[in-house]
Amino acid sequence: MDEVIEKVKNGYSIYIYKDKLELTTAVFKFIESQIICTLKNKDRFKFCVSGGSTPKAVYQLLSNIDLRWDMVDVFLGDERCVDPNSELSNTLMLKNSLLTNFGSKAFFYEIFNDVKADDEVTKNQFFSKLFEKCGSNPPSFDLTLLGLGDDGHTASLFPYQKNNNEDDFVIFNEGKGLKRISLTPKVLSASSKIVFLVSGANKRIALERLLDEKEPLDRTPSKLIKSINQISIFCDQESAKEIEI
Repeated sequence: MDEVIEKVKNGYSIYIYKDKLELTTAVFKFIESQIICTLKNKDRFKFCVSGGSTPKAVYQLLSNIDLRWDMVDVFLGDERCVDPNSELSNTLMLKNSLLTNFGSKAFFYEIFNDVKADDEVTKNQFFSKLFEKCGSNPPSFDLTLLGLGDDGHTASLFPYQKNNNEDDFVIFNEGKGLKRISLTPKVLSASSKIVFLVSGANKRIALERLLDEKEPLDRTPSKLIKSINQISIFCDQESAKEIEI
């Protein structure tokens, strides 16, 4: 593996890898080490995950490692309001990647057993399970893995949506033509460790805006995710070309 480029900017630790393959491998190894280290001191590892093709490749690598998966709790940071067996479902993606092989022993909370269920019922069930597993207010994960959309969204917090920063734990939102359910910045920001995973030339502007102190929050909602700890950004050179190194 080539030497990684490391940079600190505006509260973010940035790790830049040569290409998507090296990026995927690095993130996989990082998550593996987080699980191992956390479970030396805690009974459970609480992991909030994102959808997307790059995370999927990471999850596939993770699932093949013999970790203490029966002590890992997995939650989605957001989900499309579709049937769990739909190709658009993050749940299906997880079941075909992270939750296979050794990873099949992990606890996974499936948000939609019935997409026709009342929104309030679904929402209440979601944060009830969060409280049960995380035991804090707001619920706090040991690690949250987030993506970054080319429009600056993360989870299902999309540009110019009025309820992105609601004083709540779970919201419904609209994005890219679909209704979605999402954890809010209040929950995502409470995580002990937060990682953005960014790949591809189409993410250059979004990444530059995420790192810009003057960028408005409504245009780039990923900036709503704050932490008392340093937030990490793992990215490839294609996505990082607009960053001053």
